[in-house]
This record gives sequence, structure tokens and C-alpha cells, in this order.
Amino acid sequence: MVKIKFRNPTHDAQGALALAKRCRVICLPDDTYEVPASALAILDELRLPYHILETEGFDYAVRALRNTPAA
Repeated sequence: MVKIKFRNPTHDAQGALALAKRCRVICLPDDTYEVPASALAILDELRLPYHILETEGFDYAVRALRNTPAA
């Protein structure tokens, strides 16, 4: 899993839609997304610029979502 952020709001909207149609996307605060590493090929194909913020395992994402302050 890779945590990414798009460079501007236009690319954010286009990229989020393209990814949601083709793979599993975890939406995080501050317009940040967690996607499988293979999804980066989709963004490269569409020429949508993005920043890779972090590379981590899927287990980390699941634990982060389940360990919210409300829990």
C-alpha cells in the first residue's frame, strides 16, 4: 500500500475517480489516499501528478482506521 497526495484539486478529483473505478482506495484526511502500489501505474498512464508520502503495509492502514479516538 502507498499513501499518496495529488498536486492540485483538479488532479485530485480526476485521480480519485479513476482510482475508485479500478481499485480499492482508502480515503484519509487532508485529501490523502492509500492505494495498492499497482494503482500508481493507472495514475502514470493518465499523466496525473502525485506525491508518494509513505509506503506501508495494508495491516498498518487497517489498524490506523480501527484505532480511532472514538473507539
